[in-house]
Amino acid sequence: MRWLMVPFLFACSKKPDVANSTTVESTPSIEPAGILSSSTVSAVSQPAVSPEAVSPEDVIVAIQDINVLKELESTHSFARLLSMLQDPTTKGSSTKWLYDNHQGYRLIAEHIQERIDAISNDVQRDLIIELKDALKYPAGNVGRRLDNRWFESDIAFFQLIGVVNRLDKKDFYGTCGEIRFVYRLAYKNDSGASSRLPITLNVVMEPTSTDCVSVARQWTKPINTSDNSWIFESALNLDNLQFKQLELNAQIIRFPSGLETGFAGQALYLLRVYGLTEDQDALKLVEIPLENTPDVQKLNRDSSLKESFVEWTNSNIPTIDNGTHLIPEQFLATEAISYSTLGIHRRANKPFDALFDEKTLSKVQMPTGKLKWVNSKAAVVDRLNNSSCLGCHQASTTAGFHFLGMDDPDISGVTNRLALPFSAHFQRELPRRQNQLASFINGTEENTFRPHSLTPEAKVISSNHTCILDTHQKDFQADAVWGCPENETCEKVVDSDVGLAFGQCMPRQEDLLSGQTCRTGTITDSKIGSKGVYNLHAYADTFKQELRYDLLENKTFTFDSYNCRPTRIGVPLGRTYRKCTDAERAFEPQQSNPTHPELCAVVGGAKFDSCVEKDFHQCLDSIVARGMVDSCHSERFCREDYICQAMPYHLNGVDTDKGKAIADAGVGFCTPTYFVFQLRLDGHPIP
Repeated sequence: MRWLMVPFLFACSKKPDVANSTTVESTPSIEPAGILSSSTVSAVSQPAVSPEAVSPEDVIVAIQDINVLKELESTHSFARLLSMLQDPTTKGSSTKWLYDNHQGYRLIAEHIQERIDAISNDVQRDLIIELKDALKYPAGNVGRRLDNRWFESDIAFFQLIGVVNRLDKKDFYGTCGEIRFVYRLAYKNDSGASSRLPITLNVVMEPTSTDCVSVARQWTKPINTSDNSWIFESALNLDNLQFKQLELNAQIIRFPSGLETGFAGQALYLLRVYGLTEDQDALKLVEIPLENTPDVQKLNRDSSLKESFVEWTNSNIPTIDNGTHLIPEQFLATEAISYSTLGIHRRANKPFDALFDEKTLSKVQMPTGKLKWVNSKAAVVDRLNNSSCLGCHQASTTAGFHFLGMDDPDISGVTNRLALPFSAHFQRELPRRQNQLASFINGTEENTFRPHSLTPEAKVISSNHTCILDTHQKDFQADAVWGCPENETCEKVVDSDVGLAFGQCMPRQEDLLSGQTCRTGTITDSKIGSKGVYNLHAYADTFKQELRYDLLENKTFTFDSYNCRPTRIGVPLGRTYRKCTDAERAFEPQQSNPTHPELCAVVGGAKFDSCVEKDFHQCLDSIVARGMVDSCHSERFCREDYICQAMPYHLNGVDTDKGKAIADAGVGFCTPTYFVFQLRLDGHPIP
């Protein structure tokens, strides 16, 4: 019998040519393993360093361009990569074909379907699958669950949305690291309806070579390269790669804002990793432990096992601080659920808070020595939370993901497209990984420190972004902290039962702009027990909120004053809003300043909500409602629970040429995550 680890990704940039691509790579930094120095890796095999040094900008750490990926998919389709475990023939691409013809895929798909059914049955609320069933409830306010038929549908397929160079993972495993092929579930039917869905699968491969420097050099751009053949023939040559695992991040349940009026909606994401064993002609499914994600229920039941974990923690504080720890498998879970909205403030996404009660925390040692991040027990626990799958996927993310992939215009159209299809953390990771791998290739000292996913690039951040509260500054090393702009304060906008809370930079009322946070409140955790994952019933948490500023909250809108829109319409923590002037509707501010912080964009409403079970690309053409919201671009990401949507410039009432120029410049507008159809499990055709 031989092992074939096959994971599904837990979700735990802009130039078309790979040779010029420095775009951000996919997949969050779910960091494992104890620190391994370059000398440790050389035990795998590290030949003499070539005299030809490389620059960090020459190291490719991600392939995101949709045209390059389409070219690559002809040889690296999801079916083809899975077929390496079975029959090398790949005659089909739909999930129905895979389900009927690929034994390994069917084993995994059936297990996912069973888990979605089991979790949905345990949820103590009504859940529906099809629109016709939602119409039986007042205003359609009922929970929605993922339709399992997507995993065996004639119209669904997995599309390659990114390839990520994670050779820096050598630090953890003592191998040459990983290459990750990220696929996202999409569909296209005969009536013209098409979209991607909030489901990603990550096929993780690892180099077969033990010559790690040579492997890393395959990802550096040759001089005078005119096409992409160099990387296809070397770094991505399947003859030089072998399966490691297959990872899943899937939105499986969503509660609309009309049902969750405080949270402005909620969603549950299933996180799983799968392996397959090959025994003669049969494949068997293996559930792989989630990296750095504790089995809270098991540890809380077994006092001796919990004590052992405390001992492990005390012995590994330096690697925890460095972000390069790897928790032993006996402490880990094989399943996790992450929650949005208000994800960074929820105990449901902080498994170590649920593990380290006051008595347990008293046994954890205070951090000492030369450290870069932690300076208290609370910071150690928070660092552990952030390295878990659910913690990382709800901190500086986009809809529970760090990477969603550049849109395919043949699938997304103009109305369902993202301006920034990756998280701020994902973007920040690009230069870090480039620098580390360049140092490795050049034989110089590497910086293996992995920043916390909330850590910004600058020491002063923009309005409404995550900050360290004054009361918690002491929990971190002095060089690690960051703060707010002048005339803004770091405030706890959400009070909750977590060990180390983060705040938001809040402006004065006279400095408000469109799209900003205007409500604060308190989360009360559900007390419903669970036999499964510890946070299964966190959907029953409540959020009591109130106005932060003296603003109107009715439907009285003017050109020169802001209204605080209520959370019940789907805007987490409210949203400052006003009417567009004629000049703003014509994008005049953007003519002199393309990245103007306010933008007259498309806003939701009753017509938006009616665009379900239809070709919503055409349906959305009828939406002409516009209002002032905040703009976004690669230097200005949206706040938590909002995503940067591309301007749908061809809609009625929008100046097409000027709107397209804004979109082409990489500028979008911040919108609540679930206002974008490709980021919600419902509103799509029947599979």
